[in-house]
Amino acid sequence: AADVVETLASFGLAYVLVKFFVGVLGEVRQAGLVLVHDRPSYYKILICTLVGASSVVVLLIIIAETKLGVLLIQELHGVTPSVSKLTTSAIAYLSVYPLIDAISWYHAGILLKWHHSTVVGAGSLADIFAQIFAVAVLLYTPLICNNALLVPILAAYAGVVTRCSIVTVAYFRSVYPLLKKEKTVPVSIFKLVSFLSPLMVSLGIQRISRPVVNLLVARFSASKCDATEAVAVLTVTYPFSELPFAWLNQLRSVSPAFQKERPSNSTPVLPGRTIGIFCSTVVAFSATMCFILFWIPGVSVAILEHVIGVPHQLAVLCVDPLKLFAFLPFAGSIPMHEQQGLQKLF
Repeated sequence: AADVVETLASFGLAYVLVKFFVGVLGEVRQAGLVLVHDRPSYYKILICTLVGASSVVVLLIIIAETKLGVLLIQELHGVTPSVSKLTTSAIAYLSVYPLIDAISWYHAGILLKWHHSTVVGAGSLADIFAQIFAVAVLLYTPLICNNALLVPILAAYAGVVTRCSIVTVAYFRSVYPLLKKEKTVPVSIFKLVSFLSPLMVSLGIQRISRPVVNLLVARFSASKCDATEAVAVLTVTYPFSELPFAWLNQLRSVSPAFQKERPSNSTPVLPGRTIGIFCSTVVAFSATMCFILFWIPGVSVAILEHVIGVPHQLAVLCVDPLKLFAFLPFAGSIPMHEQQGLQKLF
């Protein structure tokens, strides 16, 4: 059980840090959705995406391979040296993940611009199924005993590579031939930065909360063992709580995709009232699912223990944080509404 807790805590610390950069870079989807009008603009934004993502890869490697990682994980969080070593190893393994994810979301945004939402949805579902399949296969390999930390890492890569492959191939087959070779709408670096900056800052502030929560919980725990257990609880709680509401982030793409005319596309422009009713309905549905899963006694513990395989003691500790997460659909819908209005200006 101690090994399970250490592995969960290590992967959680590493994955939350990586996901912070992934979330910020994921805003290139909005650039693809709004700013890509022709092949020159596609290539210009793609190059900027690759440069930004590559910078993140280098930064993560520096954190993992230098004393900076020890300072951030062991000294700052107050976890044990073994957890710190596992965490820096996980950061190194996951360092390329943001690059693949950014390429995936960039092409997904362009597909959404041309109303190929089915392909984007299929890619996201394939991501989930690929992760499940990878875990199911890896559980029957010696890896689970020799280096269990690699199991969730390899599963994460299996999912993101699958998603990236689907949306990229779909883009080059369905959208790229339709883009004009000559420049139709000028897109400067200044315009790209002015468009992405408020979105990245907004999402960055949201994403930074998780590393900060991990830091505070670990730092103010009674002992290093308690800190490890607390981080393990958050590692389980974060992804499980996202199941009913994480997909609400996609609502940011509804308004710019369906309230602007698209070249060579006969899909009618939807009125703002229709989009508002749709968004309100899915937020209400998401909130209902959250309260069913997290507030009905025994439901969340049963799922964590019998479906996900979390130890009973750890599953019980996840109940109270999950109840708080049930209110996030309402809180998250406000910035999403504001971002929709901002993107329509470009």
